Amino acid sequence: MLFFATLVACSMLFFSCGKQNTPADPNAEAIAKIKAEAMGSWKGNLISLAPGKEGEEVTVTFSENKITTTGNLTVNITAWKCVDGEDVWVEMDDEMKSAMYVKVNGEKMYLNGNSSFIVSNFPPELERVK
Repeated sequence: MLFFATLVACSMLFFSCGKQNTPADPNAEAIAKIKAEAMGSWKGNLISLAPGKEGEEVTVTFSENKITTTGNLTVNITAWKCVDGEDVWVEMDDEMKSAMYVKVNGEKMYLNGNSSFIVSNFPPELERVK
């Protein structure tokens, strides 16, 4: 019985120490910063396929888990990610499972991605709606 009690105590000590030593995600701060800056509405022009013509103006609205546009598009954000503490992107649940980089610099937002879904639905440069 004493052996069992000692074994349980050692196990509990091991697991509680392991949880305290878990390092924090070094990218969590960068993700939280961009996420907070991105919340709200932004206006920009889609890329036009016709030479010399400006694309349609759309409003893109970011919330914690969703992106919507005035073009009646709603896409869920499945994850906010970051690798180097600088470049932050969202993974979305569209058919292509697109990843879109999100950069905010003051009143400007820059979007870039890995699929035609992003190019056809999101302007590469936007300004915050006031």
